[in-house]
This record gives sequence, structure tokens and C-alpha cells, in this order.
Amino acid sequence: MKQAIMKQVIMKQVIRWIESLTRTLGYAGAVLIVPLVLATCYEVVARYAFGAPTIWAFELGYMLMGVHFLMGGALATALEAHVRIDLLYSRFSAEMRAVIDGVLYMLLLVCLVFVTLRLYEYTYSAYASGEGSGQSAWNPPIWPFRAMIVLSFVALCLQIVAEILKCALLIRTGEDLRPRGNGQ
Repeated sequence: MKQAIMKQVIMKQVIRWIESLTRTLGYAGAVLIVPLVLATCYEVVARYAFGAPTIWAFELGYMLMGVHFLMGGALATALEAHVRIDLLYSRFSAEMRAVIDGVLYMLLLVCLVFVTLRLYEYTYSAYASGEGSGQSAWNPPIWPFRAMIVLSFVALCLQIVAEILKCALLIRTGEDLRPRGNGQ
């Protein structure tokens, strides 16, 4: 009995740690919208008011937008802010939904781990070769952008682990650690 309680306490601590990291990275990604807007505004003024377009605004824009979007993936998962079509799902008990979610999250985690490892190799290859973006005359090194993609996928993998732990806790104890107000 004591071991079961200890396991639950450890699971909750792991979930809290992962979700703290997820929120930090997600909100850091949200802040990237500020330099994105500033760079875009600068480009518009430079291009249309002064007839002097920049060589860097497009690349900076797609890199910032990509990281902004990807860093929000784990946060959206943590907050259950993703899209779910629940014609049948909403009719199941909370425990059955946890079983379904747990199985699907485990399958997703396997796929995400493979993708993350491949993205890491892709990033390391760009770093080792000094590869640039190749999209403009600016041609910045591409590895920092790819490293942020890897970080985003690592955060998503960790959040999926937290979701699996939440499902296990719900199945074992009936305790639901999912965000309130999620329509369930």
C-alpha cells in the first residue's frame, strides 16, 4: 500500500515537472511573436515606404513562425487545447477515455521519438557541415533553427509522457489531473 502511494506521489511530481517545463517553453515560444511582428513591420515599411526591401526579413519570419508554432504544440497538449472530434469519445466513462487516450498517446510517443531522433541527426548534420538556409543572400546557419525544432519535439515527447502518466493515474485511482473546463 505504501509503495503504491509513493509511486503516485512520484508520478505527480514528474507530471508537475514536465508541465512546468512545457509551460515555460510554450510561453517562451509565444513571446517570439513580438520579434516576428517587428521584423514584418520593418520589412513592410522598408519595402513600400523606402523601396529598400531587406534580405533577412522573410527568413527570420519563417524561422520565428515555425518555432513559435512548434513550441506551442506541447503546451496545447498540456492544456487540452487541441482539436478533438468526439462523437463517440464523449459517451465513454472517464476511465475508458483514459484507456483510449493512454493507448493512443503510447503509439504517438513511439512515432515522436523516431521523428525526434531523426530531426536531431538532421540538425547535427547541418551544424557539422556549416549548412546555411539557402533561401536568400543572408543565408544564416540553419542549425539553430533546427535545434529549436528538436527542442520543441523533445518537449512534446515529454508532455506525451505526462499525459500517459495522467491516464495511468486516472485508471488506477480515479484522480483526474487534466485541466478543468475541457468539456469532459
